[in-house]
Amino acid sequence: MKIMSKLILMAFCMPLFLFAQGDDKAKSRIVELSYMKAKVGMEAKFEAAIKKHNEKFHKEGVYEAALYAISTGNESGWYVWGMGGFTFTDLDNRPAGDDHAADWDKNVAQYIAEYGRVEYWRWNDKLSLGKESDEKMIQVWWLDINRGEYYRFENAMKLILEVNKKMDSEIGVYNKQFGQNDGRDVALSWPIENWAEFDNDDWEMKTEFDKMYGEGSWDDLLEEWKDAVNMRVSELWRIVK
Repeated sequence: MKIMSKLILMAFCMPLFLFAQGDDKAKSRIVELSYMKAKVGMEAKFEAAIKKHNEKFHKEGVYEAALYAISTGNESGWYVWGMGGFTFTDLDNRPAGDDHAADWDKNVAQYIAEYGRVEYWRWNDKLSLGKESDEKMIQVWWLDINRGEYYRFENAMKLILEVNKKMDSEIGVYNKQFGQNDGRDVALSWPIENWAEFDNDDWEMKTEFDKMYGEGSWDDLLEEWKDAVNMRVSELWRIVK
């Protein structure tokens, strides 16, 4: 129980953010994640090429994009190209002209060894508190919600949200669009300044949660979490931009 408590505390106590949200309206929008792997020895050139492409075609607005390098877990070595947030209607007018395709094919594709999955995630505005962040890394949790138990997860997050408001902390939730029964129903993410943050044991959420809802409330919440969440996969991403 102590380990589970620390894991959930980490998710609930730190600023949570996945991709840039330009305004309040964007918080209800979608982000696109495209996975790709660079050719061995070409990682630096791949990153530089993506940066130039983003600067030219995805610098701002709903099509703003950034690149992330997965540093831990089974997908270490993969990159994630993220664009958003937008509405699905915006996708009908995404950058896709001949100049855009030509730039990618000529300057980026030559460094790509493999393309992976493409996913869409919706920012859950009702359960989230987020803002712009300039940290160098982000931690991402992928949650597999037990069938029929999402309401329990949602209720737990609503309680957590109120405590975060009191603590002036940030928290965010993303819901998978076009589910594929792959154990990735909900995404949580928050910025990390450096590796040293993982040595920090100074968590306040349990104390504040029990103050707000009564002694023992945090332990009850952990039981609800275990009943609602089947599995958690954690990754650390380096922000390339």
